[in-house]
Amino acid sequence: MHRLKNENSRISANLEAEVKALVEIETKAGQVAYQNGVYQLHLKELVELYPNLINEIKNLKVKPKRAESILTTSIQSQKELTIELRDSVIYDTIQVKAFAYSDQWYNVSGYSDDKKQHVVISMQDTLIQVVYKGERKKPWLWIFSPRKLEQRIALKNPNAKISYSQFIEIQKEK
Repeated sequence: MHRLKNENSRISANLEAEVKALVEIETKAGQVAYQNGVYQLHLKELVELYPNLINEIKNLKVKPKRAESILTTSIQSQKELTIELRDSVIYDTIQVKAFAYSDQWYNVSGYSDDKKQHVVISMQDTLIQVVYKGERKKPWLWIFSPRKLEQRIALKNPNAKISYSQFIEIQKEK
């Protein structure tokens, strides 16, 4: 009965996390942060519900059964610039009023009026993070040595690079 009660609680929490949208909150420093629920899935459920995510884990050369947690985040940023134009002698015979560039990850567009250049730059990317049980701490002890937790992170955009990542596992005191 205790096991069934825990399983029912887990399923209810997953349902609540699915229904609840990403919530925007304000930090103490006044910045914007986002909050959402956390799913608790068994490997079989993960395979059935998110087969593309299983393929991403395998693409990172991690066995799905060793995964401890998985994070997928889609990132989009946009910046609008207005810059004053100056007279130029270089291309004075070619007149350009507007421009646009777009691909799977970037969208850049702009136009110029008499004195200013207006530019809009937007970028979208997806971050995939897997925390898994990796190499053994002491390989010569074989199954008696626990595996270390490791993480692998990938961005879908081939032009982007990850400069910093940190995963902290908080252990409960017994």
